[in-house]
Amino acid sequence: MLADVLVLKTLADENRLRLLVLLRRRELFVCQLMAVTGLSQPLISRSLALLERAGLLVSRRQGKHVFYRVSPAMPAVARAALGVMDAAAPGSLLARDRSSLELFCRRFRGEGACDMAVVRRFMQYREKNQPKET
Repeated sequence: MLADVLVLKTLADENRLRLLVLLRRRELFVCQLMAVTGLSQPLISRSLALLERAGLLVSRRQGKHVFYRVSPAMPAVARAALGVMDAAAPGSLLARDRSSLELFCRRFRGEGACDMAVVRRFMQYREKNQPKET
């Protein structure tokens, strides 16, 4: 019970939830998460550390990058919560993040090293090409 409470507290933050929903789709590193969400590097890194400490993520190092993915041993309460979040309504922040991730992977994934220049280019591209909300 106490472990479930820790997991739910960890999921209670909107940014951590956004990152976890994206990482459920595919393995990513911080720079990619910055491009997709528009969040700052320190905020993402801190959130990822908390998610990993709670047993929701695992990481692996490849060169300069640390890749994160959802833990195969993720607690059932977290899997249930993410199942609900995966059904997010079209137009919601989570749905926009997923759409942004798909766009990033299609347009910018093959650029080699991801750095702030790639993040900025993607954010500018997305701003120019994203349908305007009414």
